[in-house]
Amino acid sequence: MLDGLFVTPAVTAIAEALASARADGKVAVIGSAKLSRVLARTCDVVPVGLPARAAKKAPNHLADLSTVEPASLAAVVGVDIATTDAWAERLAEWSRVVRDGGAIIVVDRGHAVLASSRALCAGLSELEQRHAGRSVVTSGLVTHLD
Repeated sequence: MLDGLFVTPAVTAIAEALASARADGKVAVIGSAKLSRVLARTCDVVPVGLPARAAKKAPNHLADLSTVEPASLAAVVGVDIATTDAWAERLAEWSRVVRDGGAIIVVDRGHAVLASSRALCAGLSELEQRHAGRSVVTSGLVTHLD
């Protein structure tokens, strides 16, 4: 979604969400090469699930999160959770790899209410939403109940 858009407003909102969550450490950016490149200027980014052409330019690219240790990331940044039918599975997988108290940040084109309700259904807490142009950046904290 973000590859064709001007990403500065979204990156600013994501940076604010990361700071608010005190997400220090490695951040997985899923599905957006452009967002991965821009966030890598200020964060330790692991790009995940990029198209083949973009993956060639990212030496630390991962095809998916299956090889990432549970609770090992400070945050996951993903796109389009409000427009996919597989939202529950995606958010569960993203929560698996984020440490307790870490953040999941989702960028969607509109759909603010749906994005927040899906984040709540996935068990995220302390939800925040920021508007960045037409995009809505929804963030929440992961809590592992062990």
